[in-house]
Amino acid sequence: MIPSAERQLLFLQQLQRLFDEGEFVATYKFALLMALAEISVESDHVDGKLEVPMIAIAEKFAELYWPQTVPYSSGTAGTATEILYQNQGKQTAVVNALLRLRQEGATTISEAKKYASWSTTLRTIARTVAEMPVKYLQNFGGTQIPFLYEYPNPSGKIVLNEGVALMLRTFHSFIQQLARAGWITHIRKNKRNSLILGQVDALESFMFETPRSCLTQVSELLRKIQSNKCFYCGSTLLNQADVDHFVPWSKYPRDLAHNFVLAHASCNRHKSDMLAAERHLDNWLERNLRYNMEMVYELTNFSSDLECSNRVAYWAYEQGINIGSHSWVDKQLTEPLSRHCLGLILSP
Repeated sequence: MIPSAERQLLFLQQLQRLFDEGEFVATYKFALLMALAEISVESDHVDGKLEVPMIAIAEKFAELYWPQTVPYSSGTAGTATEILYQNQGKQTAVVNALLRLRQEGATTISEAKKYASWSTTLRTIARTVAEMPVKYLQNFGGTQIPFLYEYPNPSGKIVLNEGVALMLRTFHSFIQQLARAGWITHIRKNKRNSLILGQVDALESFMFETPRSCLTQVSELLRKIQSNKCFYCGSTLLNQADVDHFVPWSKYPRDLAHNFVLAHASCNRHKSDMLAAERHLDNWLERNLRYNMEMVYELTNFSSDLECSNRVAYWAYEQGINIGSHSWVDKQLTEPLSRHCLGLILSP
């Protein structure tokens, strides 16, 4: 039975929230989404619920990570040739398990599947998948929303909810594109990969992002009008602070003078791509009203139309409210967005 249009729209909204609000400390979640979408496409039975053995997911993981178990070389002078890191800490268990097969002599995934240790490797990967991404994939906005499968899952498998496999098939290309883009971004943002990748992102920065010299000018002004306090937590700023986009760059990639705030790197990292909570929105509106003229006259490298910034904020918050997003409060704390935010923006 084909899910209703409303059910499909809700499914896509939950996916969007997963990418916007989910915490991706490693690349496992991207791999799990891609694996489930592929398994759904390749399955004979997708009407209703679909049981997916953990070992089948593990095999998909092995195929996805295998090409990344050889050293990466950017070809740029001064960069290292190493295996890319898939999380912020030590190398992932899945990559290490596959590396042992390479050390035994396997050079392709087809060869690896013929080794006596292949089944042991799959069981190791299956345990990792069960303990990590299966457990945490559906956690976003501070709560678990089991829109793909019920959790806790039965031992040795997961059961996709009614109609999910069909929707994973329907939106397979879309999911693959989102997951691949997220995976690549995660690898690029991982500081442990910086010596391997070099300045591969220099062209994109040159074309679309603000030069660091301009952000220094922004930082100096914001430090003054924020009395050397972090915009979000209110604590004293250190010498190094982040110029953050209040309405996240990922939602509206344009530099508007009034959209900048100065924050601790840790606050900026915790907020990530989420919209800030109502209390922060209220402070942002008040700050912009009070220091509008300073920002207009001093941040001349940027568009400094206060009404435009407010219209962008209204659009972003309205979008978030319509899909049931949570907003970022502090560290790991989030709260649901309310329509009161829109009233704040519209108030004189």
